[in-house]
Amino acid sequence: MTYKSIWNTSYSNSSQLTKPTNIVQLLSEQDITTIKSLLKDVILSFIKSKEHHLGLKIFIDKTLRNDAISRIIDSPPSKDCSLEDWSQQLFKDEKFGMVLNALETYDNSFSEKAANIVQPLLQKAGLPLGGLSFLCFIGNYGFTPFGIHKEASGEEGFLFHLGPEVKQFYTWDDPNYNKIKHNTQVFHDVEGMLPTATCYELAPGDAMFIPHQVFHIANSSEFSISFVMDYVKPSKDKLDNLLAQKVVEMSLKTSSSYVETIPLEASSSSWSSYIDSNQFQHKINLALQHHIYSLKSNAGLINPSVLNTKISFPSPPFTIKGKSTFPIFYMQSTINIITLFMRGHSFNYKNVPQLIKLISKLNTGEQIPYEELLSSLSNTYELSEIFGLIDDLLRTETITVI
Repeated sequence: MTYKSIWNTSYSNSSQLTKPTNIVQLLSEQDITTIKSLLKDVILSFIKSKEHHLGLKIFIDKTLRNDAISRIIDSPPSKDCSLEDWSQQLFKDEKFGMVLNALETYDNSFSEKAANIVQPLLQKAGLPLGGLSFLCFIGNYGFTPFGIHKEASGEEGFLFHLGPEVKQFYTWDDPNYNKIKHNTQVFHDVEGMLPTATCYELAPGDAMFIPHQVFHIANSSEFSISFVMDYVKPSKDKLDNLLAQKVVEMSLKTSSSYVETIPLEASSSSWSSYIDSNQFQHKINLALQHHIYSLKSNAGLINPSVLNTKISFPSPPFTIKGKSTFPIFYMQSTINIITLFMRGHSFNYKNVPQLIKLISKLNTGEQIPYEELLSSLSNTYELSEIFGLIDDLLRTETITVI
C-alpha cells in the first residue's frame, strides 16, 4: 500500500482527526532503516550545534537529568554504531529516555524524508497554520516520564514507531477527561488508571494518532525509537499574534513616513485618525500570505531548512531539478521586486517573466540545464545575480544538481 492510501484510510478511521487511531504498517522496513540513520545524523548535528541547553531532555529512572547531557556531547555515535548500541554504551543498565525537539532544525535530509511521508496527510487534512514540527523519543524508560498527559489545544500528535521492540500506547478518550484544559492536570498514578484505558500495541512501522484533547501515555519497557509529528492548529489569538510579529519584521525592512504629533488637547475620539486602518489590514494580509507561502514551500514545516553553507557551487555545465515536496512560491513585493519562498526562506529578486517560467519548470519537475538558465535570464540579470539565485536554491536545498 502507498502512503496516500494508508493516510486516506486513517483519516477516515480517525473521524477526520478527532479520535485516537492506530495506523498499521505506515512505514516499511526500508523506511525504518533510513529514518534511524537520519536520526543519528540529527543527533550528530545537534552535538555540533553547541546549543546543548536547547531541545534535549534526558530522563534516568524517570528523573530529569540535565547533567547527563554531557554523556551525549562527549561520546557522539560513531559512523558504524547503531543508536541502540550507542545508547547501551552511554547508559548501560540504567532506565533512560532521550527526548530531542525540533528535529527539522538540525538536518534537511530528515526533514525531506519526514515531509514525503506526511504529504498525503496534508493533501487530505489540510495545512495547519501553526505548521509541523518533529521530535524523537529514544530509550527503555518504561512509561513516558512526564505521566499521563495531553497536548496543548490544537496540537494534534502523530507518533511513528521504529522499534525494534513493540510499544504500548494507552489513551483515555473520555468526555470527563477531554474537557480538562491542557497542563491543568497530569496523572502519575499510571498503574491505577490503566484498567480504564484503551491499549494499542504498536509494532515497528506502525503509527499512532492522538487528538489534542485526549489523555495518553506510552510504554517502552525495552529499547525503542519513535519520532513524533506535532500538527499544530493555532488559536485565532495565537495566529493574530504571529501575524502581528511578522508585520513588525516586514516593516523593519521598509521605510515609512513619520506620524504627525498629537495636540495635547486632542480628544480620544480623534486618535484613530492617526492610523490608516486600510493600510494596517493590507499589512496583515501580506503577513498572512508570507506565512502561508513559507509553510507551503517547506511542506508545512514551521522551521525553515538549515542553510547549507558548505555546499559547493557546481562547475558548469550542470542541470538542476526541483523537488516536488518543496515547490517554490512567489509574491510580488513591488513592481520591480518579486519575493521567492524556498523551503521556508524568502529572497527578493528582479521581477521578470523569465524567472516565473523557470520557477514553473522547477515545480513541475522539469530539468533545467545551466545554458537555459543563462539564456533565459542574461538579458535582465547580471551574471552575479544568476549565480546568486542558483546559490540560494542550493543553500536552501530546494533543488538537486544532476
